[in-house]
Amino acid sequence: MPESKIIRNGSAFLLEIDGKRMPLYGYMSYQPSCADYEGFRKAGVHLFFTGVYAGDRGINQYSGTRPFRPGFWKGYGQYDFSAVDEDFHIILDGAQPGVDYLIPRLMIEPPSWWEADNPGELCRDAQGTPIHHSYQSQKWLDDTRRMLFDFQAWLEDSGWAAWVPGWHIACGNTEEFIRPKQHPLQFTDYSEPARRAFAAWAQARYGGIAALNAAWNMKLNGFEDVTIPSPAQRMFGSDGRLRNPELERYTVDFYRFYNESHSQAAISLCRLAKEATGGRQVIGAFFGYTVCDQESGQHAANMVMQSDAVDFLASPFTYTDNRGQGVDWAFQGSVESAALHGKPWFMEADVRTYLSRPISQCMPYANPVVSKVYDSPVWWGPKDLAGSLGQMKKAFARVITHNTAVWWFDMWGGWYKDLNLMAFHKQAARIYRDHAEAGGSENAAPIALFMDDEIFDEVSGSDYASRMNGRMWKNLGYAGTPYRMFMMDDFEAVDPERFRLAVFCSVRHWSEGQKRALERWKRDDRVLAFTGPLDLRFVTGVAVETGDGLEPLPGEKNRCDSPLIARRLRLVAQPGDVVLSCAEDGGAVELIRRDADCSIYVTTAVDITADCARMLTAAAGGQIYTFDGDVAYASGKYVAVHAASDGVKRIAVPLRAVLRDVFTGEALPGNETFVDVEMKLGETRMLCIEPM
Repeated sequence: MPESKIIRNGSAFLLEIDGKRMPLYGYMSYQPSCADYEGFRKAGVHLFFTGVYAGDRGINQYSGTRPFRPGFWKGYGQYDFSAVDEDFHIILDGAQPGVDYLIPRLMIEPPSWWEADNPGELCRDAQGTPIHHSYQSQKWLDDTRRMLFDFQAWLEDSGWAAWVPGWHIACGNTEEFIRPKQHPLQFTDYSEPARRAFAAWAQARYGGIAALNAAWNMKLNGFEDVTIPSPAQRMFGSDGRLRNPELERYTVDFYRFYNESHSQAAISLCRLAKEATGGRQVIGAFFGYTVCDQESGQHAANMVMQSDAVDFLASPFTYTDNRGQGVDWAFQGSVESAALHGKPWFMEADVRTYLSRPISQCMPYANPVVSKVYDSPVWWGPKDLAGSLGQMKKAFARVITHNTAVWWFDMWGGWYKDLNLMAFHKQAARIYRDHAEAGGSENAAPIALFMDDEIFDEVSGSDYASRMNGRMWKNLGYAGTPYRMFMMDDFEAVDPERFRLAVFCSVRHWSEGQKRALERWKRDDRVLAFTGPLDLRFVTGVAVETGDGLEPLPGEKNRCDSPLIARRLRLVAQPGDVVLSCAEDGGAVELIRRDADCSIYVTTAVDITADCARMLTAAAGGQIYTFDGDVAYASGKYVAVHAASDGVKRIAVPLRAVLRDVFTGEALPGNETFVDVEMKLGETRMLCIEPM
């Protein structure tokens, strides 16, 4: 069994296996028989991934996918690893021992026989419908532990252990530790294991039943009477899409439990994997999806980031505009916070190309029987080679400027079987290897975006989350300058000297330590931006007036059919404040207060526009790389622009430099601090900054 660990190398991470270091750069497919592991090996990729399934169900409860490969867990202590063995042979045929490695993505959802044998351990919705296992089931954890140890024993007995330096633990919807649901209005988990766990959580929090009753406005006789909030209590908030924490502490507490217990389940599974591998190998998981709503269970990510049982995190890019061209693909979670905790974040680059085909054609045996969800536009790639290369370069540029890990995810196989696409992959693998071995380069984003997991405890419905996150991230993508995203749990550890603009996205609760840390940001003419229908005068200094009624938030009427509703809130402008927008009654809802050492921007909207982000960056003296609404990424070594439209693009840099195309070697003509480039919609130019 190889011994492995994650190594920090400057701004980058490397994987060390038996003393030898390699880049965290890989390739994976759901269908090894149609994939191109050999082609990627020839392109210089030596870290591979593949799906391995304990259970016998499809990975997506919502879509109804059928199994991709046969599951190996046939009964208590009974296994059939023949499909796993077959896939390993396909992937590693022609591979070199000690050079090429395979990390199994071990999907540990239990099979149907286990569910039939353990009806009391299943997740339930409010009607009692079972939806796989409960994450609060100790029986599930105990049985999974034995299965993991037996899987490791098979790896050793079969000889495959010599090729496996670690595991990617997968569970939940689409293998991504997302709590399961089968339709948008299904609420879980109403099982007895979950109820008992919530009661124990509440007892640990409040100590005595009197304190709990006071907080929840209840008259429970004991903690054994604690139940899960009803769907109605979870669906609606007293202040529109926000909850009043004083009136709805019961529901707010439930969501804190719901997220913390889910994080603990992920940690427990990774710790079991650590035990099974003798504590000598890297273990990771999909987790920390800030993009998801409060029902996902993903919003106590700091627990996972701080755990020594988890060595790496992972996620795909966001699916903004169905992964369209001309738009930024944000990270789904805080890769920056993970790095602060010494953990690399693998980006799953499932980048569609002109060769991508629907699963109904590539894997008809796994396609949903009736549902056409996998024929929808999000699964389509660009129509031609040029568009495909533009998407691939965009993903690569985002990865390398943020120093993340990556695997290219050739989902159904065959997406990259083109000489030109593989020529890109050969160059990209070399560039990434050299970059990581040289220690990476510091991201040059002037914007720090701070997200707060706890706000998800206090919102109702999914639209607040989607607009607070998805729309905010999309807008920032068009600002012409990059941003770095951190979780508020790590705010005190973030160095303000690296940033000019800080954006606090619906951050409602501030610890005393965070308030003190904020004072370090209120210097050197920075701009601090605060969003959301919240009374934040204790950190902004901007007083508010609240009303009794509810109303659509600023900008909502013009941007969507279902506007977000929240408590009426008006900002109290003082002499010298710049009011940027008002409600229909003339009250301020967006303003800037210019102080001696910094400027404070406040809006009651949940997001800021691209124009606003660009304006605030300029006001703070931050670098803007392009001014035409295109997507920009930058580090100390690279700048990349992805065109949101056809036309001439001016790419500016903060120093006298030659800008050289990373892939062609062409030095672009310019005036030393900017170049003008003719680009087509969806085209990406990634340039190396060579100071003069």
